[in-house]
Amino acid sequence: MKTKYLGLELSSPVIVGSSPYTSTVSGLVRCAENGAGAAVLKSIFEEQILHHAASLGRQSESYYGDAELYLQRYLGDNYKAEFLQLLSDARAKCSMPLIASINCVGLDGEWVDYATLMAQAGASALELNIFLQPTDIHTSSQELERRYAEIAGKVASAVRVPVSVKLSMRFTNLFAVADSLEARGVKGVVLFNRFFEPDIDVERMQFIESSPYSEPSELRNVLRTAAICSTVLPKLDLSVSTGVHDGEAVVKALLCGARSVQVCSALHRGGYEVVARMNEYLDAWASRHGFSSLEKFRGRLKFGDNTAAMAQRVQYMKYFPALAE
Repeated sequence: MKTKYLGLELSSPVIVGSSPYTSTVSGLVRCAENGAGAAVLKSIFEEQILHHAASLGRQSESYYGDAELYLQRYLGDNYKAEFLQLLSDARAKCSMPLIASINCVGLDGEWVDYATLMAQAGASALELNIFLQPTDIHTSSQELERRYAEIAGKVASAVRVPVSVKLSMRFTNLFAVADSLEARGVKGVVLFNRFFEPDIDVERMQFIESSPYSEPSELRNVLRTAAICSTVLPKLDLSVSTGVHDGEAVVKALLCGARSVQVCSALHRGGYEVVARMNEYLDAWASRHGFSSLEKFRGRLKFGDNTAAMAQRVQYMKYFPALAE
């Protein structure tokens, strides 16, 4: 079932999100073979370059004082070249749109440089993976939000391909943030970014890694936001990317106004074939309800007169009555 996302014509609303499944040409080909409408390439991380250069620089600094700076340039050029080659090779094998994902460090990162290179190499669109971790008590939320808009605005004005931003749910007013992004040329937002979540080993009293995969129940954290956002910002394209594990979840996201979904954890559990199963469910569901196209039902549960009470309600009222006695 066709959709339009970021101005791109997609054969399916199911996009394979940035992940190891989109880090090789063979993986991208399998995404396309199983009916993905598009794929977001594995993110290019400026932080990875800086971390590697710092590690090597500490080892060689006694011999060459500028080692770290030199290594940043050398590793950065080689790292970027790998992504550009992946994009070029995938372009030759896949007809579906390929979206480049960019993750730089802070406001002064090389966002525009990376974005320009990816756009010139043939990326159909760009997805900016922005998160500025607040640690300074003197930096206001408004200042942090201004930085998001500044980064996105610089990139959007530097390239000719559509730009989207993958957002965190950690905003006081996410819709105001999305509005400021749209005003600076951003065409869509992805709801939501999934972060590294450390756990704690209580016996060793140390931080440890936890599972990076989402759970189906997490979709509920996104549906309300998508329903409101698609109403208050109707020109901004939405893609739902958290907790989408089956075809039913795809339908729910579309009913709330999303134009696409992004899947990753579902592929980890069910393989590339999960994309085909999602498409089959979507087609069967639409046929069963008499919908000839996605636009016939997309946004039916947007924020409005019939859904306002449920969308705005945040507190439980009459649950677990037996336990209260």
